[in-house]
Amino acid sequence: MKIVIVAGYGLLVFGVFSLIGSGVSALNTSRFLDTAVSASGTVTELVSKRDDDNGLMYSPRVHFRDGEGNSVRFVPNMSSNPPAYSVGEGVRVLYAPGHSEQARLNGFFSLWGASSITGGLGVLLVLVGAGLVLWPRWKAREVAWLKRNGQRIAARAAGVELDRSLSINGRHPYRIVCQWSDPASGEPYRFTSEALWFDPSGMLGEAPLAVWIDPQEPRRYYVDLSFLPAAAR
Repeated sequence: MKIVIVAGYGLLVFGVFSLIGSGVSALNTSRFLDTAVSASGTVTELVSKRDDDNGLMYSPRVHFRDGEGNSVRFVPNMSSNPPAYSVGEGVRVLYAPGHSEQARLNGFFSLWGASSITGGLGVLLVLVGAGLVLWPRWKAREVAWLKRNGQRIAARAAGVELDRSLSINGRHPYRIVCQWSDPASGEPYRFTSEALWFDPSGMLGEAPLAVWIDPQEPRRYYVDLSFLPAAAR
């Protein structure tokens, strides 16, 4: 549980910094647009480069003349495969007066791509981080409700399994598995404990495990792990 909370706070921090970076980038772009000068440009070449994840990528080399008649060529900081532009294609260019060498293409991704990507990543990290931080509190309320209103049953320990659906820093948690059959209906149930970041196999004995269930919905349950050392839980 502790490692999940720590991971949640870590994601929250990274998410907040990503959102701050996105805001700074968007503010800089907005200030740039307030004074930017527009010019007509032409794609003169497609510059290729190797990307480890996406293979060969292409960026347009653009030529234009600024308001003072200077010939300017630049390659924007963007690439794609297939190419987003073709040789000879006309494009609109924006540049700050006196700084035509720092020109940008007048397109959404060229202007707002960085802030959009970092902003989206920031929102995702904040949501996931907040979920990891708040989940233990929600779980604690759920457990309190089950202990107050639920039914305590004795389930047979069936072993320990590695939960490969969850990974933090390359580690997978363990879950204790136990089984129980409803004496009234004979229907079998399988219960799994919360995530444990150590192997509890050596701590399982012959004694049954306490499981708190909702009598109306036995699949709403909590495997009582109070028999484990407090430092390990």
